[in-house]
Amino acid sequence: MDTLPAFLGRLHPLWVHLPIGILVLLGILELVGLASRLPGLSRLPALGPGQRALVLALGALAAAVAALLGWMLARTGDYDQAAVAHHRVLGIAAAGAALAALAVHRLPRVYLPVLAVSLGLLAAAGHAGGSITHGGDFLTARMPAPLAKVLGIAPRQASAKPRDRTFADAAVFADAVQPILRDRCVGCHGPEKSNGGLRLDSWEALSKGGKHGAVLKPGSAGGGMLLSRIDLPRDEKEHMPPRGRPQLSDDELAVLEWWASSGAAPDRALASLDLPPPVEDVLRQRLGGPQPEAPPPRAATLEQARQIARRLGILVRSVSPDGPWIDVTASRAGRAFGDAELARLAPVASAVQWLDVAGTSVSDKGMATVAAMRSLERLHLDGTKVTDEGLRRLGRLRRLTYLNLRGTAVTDAGIAALRGMPRLRSLYVWQTAVTPAAVEELGRQLVDARKISRWNAERDVLGREIDAEHFEGNTGEALRIDPPPASANPTTPSPLPK
Repeated sequence: MDTLPAFLGRLHPLWVHLPIGILVLLGILELVGLASRLPGLSRLPALGPGQRALVLALGALAAAVAALLGWMLARTGDYDQAAVAHHRVLGIAAAGAALAALAVHRLPRVYLPVLAVSLGLLAAAGHAGGSITHGGDFLTARMPAPLAKVLGIAPRQASAKPRDRTFADAAVFADAVQPILRDRCVGCHGPEKSNGGLRLDSWEALSKGGKHGAVLKPGSAGGGMLLSRIDLPRDEKEHMPPRGRPQLSDDELAVLEWWASSGAAPDRALASLDLPPPVEDVLRQRLGGPQPEAPPPRAATLEQARQIARRLGILVRSVSPDGPWIDVTASRAGRAFGDAELARLAPVASAVQWLDVAGTSVSDKGMATVAAMRSLERLHLDGTKVTDEGLRRLGRLRRLTYLNLRGTAVTDAGIAALRGMPRLRSLYVWQTAVTPAAVEELGRQLVDARKISRWNAERDVLGREIDAEHFEGNTGEALRIDPPPASANPTTPSPLPK
């Protein structure tokens, strides 16, 4: 039965127009009746006592029902409670005034003032209801400037407009943060509609906060209420954006979290900030920065790689049946393979995804060649002469997921340089000077704990939704029908062959 009041409450926006129409029409008819008493206007119609009582009864009943439906809708908690309380008081008062007008409709000197009060309360309640759904300045947002000046209404603050900027000249809030807020948040927290008295369409409005106080805590790990609401599980009442609206992507969340935790600067230039590699990649792409290089031509790349492999005595294999990506294994050449031989791979560097130079003579000098392999995902440097200096040259390998440094001279200082590898998830440092504390610290920096927390919360939500799809029957013995596994869904695509 809990769903019935919620359903009926949603009829409130539809039903509320009925008492408004009836009572406003009654007010017009009463004005016409008063005008009929003037000389020359006697032919105008005037309501009789019975007609007045009927219209008033219908209007008062409709107003009472509208108030009841509004109370049911408010119980869902989907709206700002302070605004709802104000609207509720005005709505009940308007319905009560309509009933009072019905009670005194045979006393003209009392009835007309009471009806006027009822219409005034009805207008105020309607405005309060519109403010809940459309924002507090919905009525005045498009008011002509001369009229607004006469009424003492301040001009509306203009929303921030998109700017045509590139990464090189972009400002952190206006060009990196504001577009995300505009796309995901301003629909409910902007000039047209400001739920909770909160607007996010400008830095000034954001820093001011809303009815519940500040929504941003610059420099804090949590970022404040703005990010904590976003991090809530999707089925939580206070999760933002509300369920059913477009949600923020992981990239957008990464930008907002970095900005808030780094101090929430409003006007600094992006190019002057020390951006984490994942955030920098996102912003360069969003602001029209350099796009990822197109894959090299498959046939020409593989033929060139085979020729290089024959000359160097190494093994080169294709990683996929339809792409140019290659796996280079030079460990079979042993110490005969060094920095000079590694440099000869430069023509196919953009196609190398896996590179194994374990046990070779490769040193820090050769890391310049490896750094140019921007598509590299797996890298074996175990048993080489690579030191901390060489690792510092590899810090921008954004796709690297596996790195083996066993038996090298690297230390904690070199490991710290790997923070620029956002996808690194497997690191082997046996027989090195690297300490467990340094590895743990690197892991904390590379793994997004907030993202994992959101995913766990989302997994719980999806788990509850899956559980809700179970079917139980009883034919004399227990019977439970579970949803079919995803693999049984004929629309699920098969994984690509490796």
